[in-house]
Amino acid sequence: MRSKILIITALLLASFVPAWAQQALVVEAKMDSSVLWMGEQTVIHLSLTQDANQQVVFPEIVASSELVKGVEVLDISQPDTTELKNDRLQIKQDVLVTSFDSGFYYIPPFKYVFDEDTFATESLGLKIVPVDIAPEATAADAKDIKGVATPPFVLWDFMPTWVWVLLLVCALIAVAVVLVLKFYKPKHALATEDVVEQIPPYELAIQGLQELRDSKLWQQGQEKQYYTRLVDILREYIDSRFGINAMEMTSAEIIRALKQNSDMREVNSYLNDILSMADFVKFAKMRPLPDDNERVMRRAFDFVELTRPQPSVETDDATNEKNDKSNQ
Repeated sequence: MRSKILIITALLLASFVPAWAQQALVVEAKMDSSVLWMGEQTVIHLSLTQDANQQVVFPEIVASSELVKGVEVLDISQPDTTELKNDRLQIKQDVLVTSFDSGFYYIPPFKYVFDEDTFATESLGLKIVPVDIAPEATAADAKDIKGVATPPFVLWDFMPTWVWVLLLVCALIAVAVVLVLKFYKPKHALATEDVVEQIPPYELAIQGLQELRDSKLWQQGQEKQYYTRLVDILREYIDSRFGINAMEMTSAEIIRALKQNSDMREVNSYLNDILSMADFVKFAKMRPLPDDNERVMRRAFDFVELTRPQPSVETDDATNEKNDKSNQ
């Protein structure tokens, strides 16, 4: 009889244990930092673990109010629910707090209510450390809040968008005009350049000598400029006519280079006389006589004339044939 009673009691207890286990709640409260400077903030993390079908009443916490006297609630987050195993839920909530009064504050447990039972977290402690103030600071050093400052007037701030667009277009037009003036050459200018490039070295040399003679430099006492320009004209002519880089050579080097051409032996004496006289004037500061100046100019004309390229026989025949056809 006694054994039957024990069996029945065990069965009754077994039927009530699962129902009690499903109703068990786990609550927890943690704080990021328990020691703060005045005005600093910390977060209290609240956690509740319950069965999915349970209706639990959360502790009443209102933002912009005091959690306890001296500890202000700045913000409280929405509950964040996570599903666990065995049909259980974990609900988390964060409470942001601060304090502007130094001291130690006791934060009582947070209470959750389920049916007629109350489940409380552990209590928390918060220490607020005062901020040190310099000893010399007094009430006289306190400054009032400044009024609204008037910003300085800046023209660019008041310019509408279309003005900026107009300025940009003007800048682009100016750049285009500069590029056109720099790189674009009209057809007549190109034609002029082609004509200049096609002038034979002989004609350029004769033209340069005539201009130098008409300038009357040595008659004005500018013998050095006269001979410098005369030699430059002949150097440019030799460079173009014979392909000798006379502009970079000395007088002796030019004479040696021309001696290698058998056709130039007859006129080398002319060029040698001109270059020697020019070196005396430029480096020895000699002042030649008027007859010497005239003789050097005649020698320059003779040198250019005697070294003038002669037209080929084929060219003459073609010219004569062309003239015959035109006469017919």
